[in-house]
Amino acid sequence: LVCVHNGDRFLAAALDSVLAQSYTDFELIVVDDGSTDRSGAILDGYDDRRVRVIRQQQRGAPAALQAGLADASGAYVSFLDQDDLWMNDKLAAHLELFARQPDLDLTFSWYRIIGESGQEIGVRSNRFRGTIDFRALLTDFVIGATSNVVVRRDAIERAGGIDPALPRFYDFDLCLRVALLRPHNIQAIPRDLMLYRRHGGQLTRDLAAMRREWEQVLEKMRRLAPRDVARVESRSRSNMNRYFACIAYESEQFSRALALLRESFLHSPAHFLADSRNWWTGAACLSGFLLPPGLHRKLERLAGLRRERS
Repeated sequence: LVCVHNGDRFLAAALDSVLAQSYTDFELIVVDDGSTDRSGAILDGYDDRRVRVIRQQQRGAPAALQAGLADASGAYVSFLDQDDLWMNDKLAAHLELFARQPDLDLTFSWYRIIGESGQEIGVRSNRFRGTIDFRALLTDFVIGATSNVVVRRDAIERAGGIDPALPRFYDFDLCLRVALLRPHNIQAIPRDLMLYRRHGGQLTRDLAAMRREWEQVLEKMRRLAPRDVARVESRSRSNMNRYFACIAYESEQFSRALALLRESFLHSPAHFLADSRNWWTGAACLSGFLLPPGLHRKLERLAGLRRERS
C-alpha cells in the first residue's frame, strides 16, 4: 500500500523498487490522496497488471491507507512511503520469515538512511535482533519507519485498523496495537531491506505537532494497557524526547535540541545515562550550539555523518 500526496519528486523510484521485487505475486495499490502535482501523470504511466490506483480527495495518509486496505486482497500487507525505496528481495525475506514462524503477526527489517538525491548519509536504523513485545516497543520504537513493516492483514483488522486521527504516528500506533494481540508476535529481520529517504518536506519536521500526537498515542495506550504503560512510561518519554531532539538537531535548532535532551534526562535519569545514544546526541547538539558552523560540519564529517540540509 502506497499513499501519494504531491510526491512526484520521488514517486517513480519508490514504485519501481516495488516492481523490481524478486517475489512477484503481489498487488501494488497506490492511493492518490488529492495530489495537485505530477503524481497523477506518473501513475498513469504505469502499465502493469499488478498496479492499481485509487484516487480520492485529500484525507491524509492513514485514511488513504485504510481505503487501500479495504481494496486489497492479500493475506499480508506492506506499507511504502512515497519517497522511500525497497531492496529487491524485501518481500521475499519477510514472507520467508512468516513461513518459518507462523506465530508472528508483524515483521520489520534494518534499513539505511539516504538524502534527497539518494546518497548514503552514514546513518543506519537500530540494529535490533529477535522478537519484541508491547512494553519494549513502547519504550523504544525500533521498527522506525512505515516502509519497514509487513503485517498480516487479519492482525490489522483484529487490532482495530489504521487510526485516521494520527497522521504522524499511525504506524507506531498500529504496531503497538498489533503487539497487544499476543506475546512476542513481532520480529526483526537483521538485514538492510529498505532505504529511508530524509528530506525537508517531511511531516516529521513539525515538532510541535509531533509532540501533541505522541501524547495522543500514549493516552490511547493507557486505555488499552494501563499496567504495561505504567511500567515503562518514564523510559518511553525519555527515549521519545531524544528522538525529538534528533529532529531538532537535523533542522539545526541546536538550543531546542538541548532543551529536549534535558527533558529526556529528567524523565528517567538512570536510563538516560546508561544509553550511549544520549551521549552521542548530546555531544552533537553541544557542538552545533557552541562551535562555528564550518567547524561543526567538519566534526560531523569526521564522525562519518553526512547530513542532508534543506
